[in-house]
Amino acid sequence: MKIKQLLGMLALDANANEVGKIDDVEFDSEEGIINSMTIILKKNIISSNKIEVDFEDVKSIGDYVLLDKEINKEAAIEEAKKLKEDSEVVEAEIVEDEEAVAEEAEEEVEEAAEVKIE
Repeated sequence: MKIKQLLGMLALDANANEVGKIDDVEFDSEEGIINSMTIILKKNIISSNKIEVDFEDVKSIGDYVLLDKEINKEAAIEEAKKLKEDSEVVEAEIVEDEEAVAEEAEEEVEEAAEVKIE
């Protein structure tokens, strides 16, 4: 089976509940193995979240990907949302920190300029 055949394939958990569709596959070309799969968890028509599943959690691949573990879709969606919000907060903190560093550097330049002038 080619990896591109996995993309878009339906993923089911251990209880045969629909989890989502395979969106991406992380493949180690040196080892020749699949490390993980990203599954899109559809919430509604215009929004979705993604989870990553280790390949060792895949029980079988046929007409669909059957996982070897149970996935609570609603809990996974909430967790994905929280991770997304957390990453946005981290990005905002990084931007704020960059601004603070720039301000400090500007102040140091001004102080150095004042010292040279005097």
